[in-house]
Amino acid sequence: MRTERTLVLDVSRHDAPVGTSIAIRVRDRSNRSVEGATVAIGTQRKRTDARGRCEFTVRSPGFWKVSAIKPPSDRISYRPATKLLRVLPRPKPSRPRLATTTG
Repeated sequence: MRTERTLVLDVSRHDAPVGTSIAIRVRDRSNRSVEGATVAIGTQRKRTDARGRCEFTVRSPGFWKVSAIKPPSDRISYRPATKLLRVLPRPKPSRPRLATTTG
């Protein structure tokens, strides 16, 4: 008989500027880290380390779906997890205003 565990995604930030590093941890509901889970954001995919962690940098603004899956083993099956991440455009540098004189 297999035990079923639900994956949980912990995302370091839910709103991040473009180019910012985003740390992700995959765990189960008992707070145990899940090693070897595949985390995807857009076309980027990474596997979690022994602590259930991986890191991404998203280069385009918008709403991105973060998903985590792990294939079943002989004893454990996993339910996938998803979260939504908002990546914000970097603010444009403001230009200094020129002083105008009237005369």
